[in-house]
Amino acid sequence: MSTNLMYWGVSLITDIQERLQDYSGFMIFLSSVGDPRFAFTIYFPVAYSLHRFVGIRVLLAAVISEWLNAVLKWVLHGERPYWWVHQPGLYPEAAVPQLRQFNITCETGPGSPSGHAMITSSVWYILVSDFLHYKHVQSNATRFLCWSIYFLLICAVSLSRLFIAAHFPHQVVAGVLSGVILGQILNSVPISALRPFHYMALTAGLSLFAWATYCLLQLLGLDPLWSVALATKWCTLKEWIHLDTTLFYSLVRDVSSLAGLSVAVWLLSGKRIEKPAESNSCIITAMQIALALSVSLAAENYKPAHDNVLLFYTIGFIKHCLTVMCIVAGISLLFDRPRPLKERQTMDDES
Repeated sequence: MSTNLMYWGVSLITDIQERLQDYSGFMIFLSSVGDPRFAFTIYFPVAYSLHRFVGIRVLLAAVISEWLNAVLKWVLHGERPYWWVHQPGLYPEAAVPQLRQFNITCETGPGSPSGHAMITSSVWYILVSDFLHYKHVQSNATRFLCWSIYFLLICAVSLSRLFIAAHFPHQVVAGVLSGVILGQILNSVPISALRPFHYMALTAGLSLFAWATYCLLQLLGLDPLWSVALATKWCTLKEWIHLDTTLFYSLVRDVSSLAGLSVAVWLLSGKRIEKPAESNSCIITAMQIALALSVSLAAENYKPAHDNVLLFYTIGFIKHCLTVMCIVAGISLLFDRPRPLKERQTMDDES
C-alpha cells in the first residue's frame, strides 16, 4: 500500500481526534456496537428468536465474514496507525504524530481490511434485507429510510475505528465494500435447503483453508504473528492487549460456532422443527429473546485465564460451540412445534 496514502490517513485520523475529542466516550460506544463479538452475542440470538432462517443466515454471515477477514489480514499484511507511526524512517523523531490510544485500540491482528466494518456491514445487510423481505415492505420511502439508516450506522462505526487509531481510512472502506458484497451473496443462500452435512463440510473447509494459508505464509518465510509483537510494543498500556483480539481466536470462534450449528441442526433434523418464531405471541417471542441473550451473554462474560494459551483457545472453542448449540437446538425444542408437511413445503418456498 502506498506510503503517501498512509501518511494522509494519519493526518486525517489526527484531525478527527482533535475535532471529536469531546465525544471520545460516544466514539468508543460506536466502535463497541460494531464489535464482531456483537454479531455472535447479540444479533444472532435476537434474530434467531424472531425468525429461525434469518438467525442462521446472520450466524453464517458473521462466521464467513470474520473468517474471510482473518485470511485477508494474513495475506494483505496491513499496518495499524497506532503502531505504524512509530516505525523507523517514517517521521523525524521529534515529529512523530501523537495518536491517542484507548482501551479498545490495541487489537493484535493486522489492519486490512477492517473487521468491524466488514463483519458489521455484512451482518447488518442481512438484517435489513431480510426485514424488508419478510415484512413484505413495498414502500420505496420505507425501503430508502431503512437503507439510509444502515448506511449512516456503517459510516458511524467506520468513523469510530478511525478515531481510536485502529485503522487507516482505506482499510475501513475495503471492509465495508467487502462486507456488503458478502452480505448480498449470502442473502441468496436458501437456508431451508441446508442440511447438517453442508454445515459440517463448511466447517471442515474453512478450517483446512485457514490452516493451509497459515502454513503457506510460513513456507514463504513470512510470520503470520508479526502484528502481535508490534501491538505489544506500541500499545500504551499492556492490559489493553487481549488474546481474544488475535486472528487465531477469531478463527476458533468461527469454526466452533459452525460446529455447534452443525450439531444443533443434526439434533433437530429428525424432529422436523422448522417453524419460524414470527407466528408466536409477543410474550413468547420476548421469552425466547431473553433466554437466548442470557445464554450468549453468560458465555461471553466467562473469560478463561490467559496463562495457558492452548487451554484458553480450547475453552473458547467449547464455549462458542455449546452457546450456538444451546440457542439453536434449545430454543427450537422449547418453543417450536412440528409442522405438517404441506406447511413445511410452503415455508421452504418462502425462504
